[in-house]
Amino acid sequence: MKNIKRVHLVYPVGNKVSTPDTIGFHLQIELEKHYQVTTYNYDEIKLIKPGNSDVLIGHWHPNPLTVFRMSAKKKGWKRVLALAPFCPDPTGWQNAFGNNIIENCDRYLAITGNAWMKRLKESPFHHWEPKIIHLDLAVDRGDFPVIKEHFNPVEKRRFLYIGHTAWYKNISFLEKLSEKLPETEFAWMGGNQPLKNIKGLGKFDFSNKEAKELIQEYDFLITVGSADANPTTILEAMAWGLIPVCSEQSGYEGFTPIRNISIDSMEDAVTTIKHLQSVSEVNLKKWQQENLASLDKHFNWKRFCVQVLYEIESEEKPDLTETSFTNRLFLLFAEFRSPSFWGRPINFYHFLKANLKYILQN
Repeated sequence: MKNIKRVHLVYPVGNKVSTPDTIGFHLQIELEKHYQVTTYNYDEIKLIKPGNSDVLIGHWHPNPLTVFRMSAKKKGWKRVLALAPFCPDPTGWQNAFGNNIIENCDRYLAITGNAWMKRLKESPFHHWEPKIIHLDLAVDRGDFPVIKEHFNPVEKRRFLYIGHTAWYKNISFLEKLSEKLPETEFAWMGGNQPLKNIKGLGKFDFSNKEAKELIQEYDFLITVGSADANPTTILEAMAWGLIPVCSEQSGYEGFTPIRNISIDSMEDAVTTIKHLQSVSEVNLKKWQQENLASLDKHFNWKRFCVQVLYEIESEEKPDLTETSFTNRLFLLFAEFRSPSFWGRPINFYHFLKANLKYILQN
């Protein structure tokens, strides 16, 4: 760590226990033990001039006028490391914009689940593989204490979805699933608009007692994303003591206590819910303890930060592999078609609004 003096961290750093703020918060604390650290908002307009012993690390953004994307193209960095969610789904919508900047990065610390890493070779992002480091998310169990001590009786189990309703959350599937199972309660925490067949609970700060009292009434967290890197709510639910139920397209696959549900077959999905309604409390408690052990052993901030520190100090700078002109063209069009494309009026409006706020704060 003698050759690197300053780390420029492009990540939201706040007091929220939810992502992305909590990622920036924990990284800043750890990095400041070893380096001088300067932080930036990932959606701000700024160009950083690198010192000869500086590292740029952080969250890239769909907009090319943002700090990481503009600064990564500057010569003189000791290391340039992208650190952001990664979802190599067939549409390419989530990360296609990254094809414009990945060549300027020494590594891409991809915050994603094991299910997506298994699909990388067959995805439109296969040529990124040499640069990608799989980085599992983390949660602080102190922020999300166990609140689920007893499960509801057989056939009376309840399912809770926590989050927003963006396209990749696949909420229409959850609505249809709930319609097929009128005897089962499905609820939503995270928004105020009505959803079909799903009980709306509203928005909550999860540190509040009221939110925790509501959450403990439910047995399973359910998320049926179609192109979701690895929602933090899965780990948060594990910490609370709920059992996660998620599509493989939500990033997690092959973990026995994280139950997978199909989004390709409604019949299979219904069968999964009915099975979970009949699982014994002994089994649920077993899964609960296995999940808590996983958080302690792997999905924690110590492991997360150690991985990041290793890549900051590493000297490896692999090249991308070759890909076809057709694939590059596909990713270009995927960027334009993506709901997060920076040129869409609503996205550009939010970008300008955020930067006006930053100007006024300074």
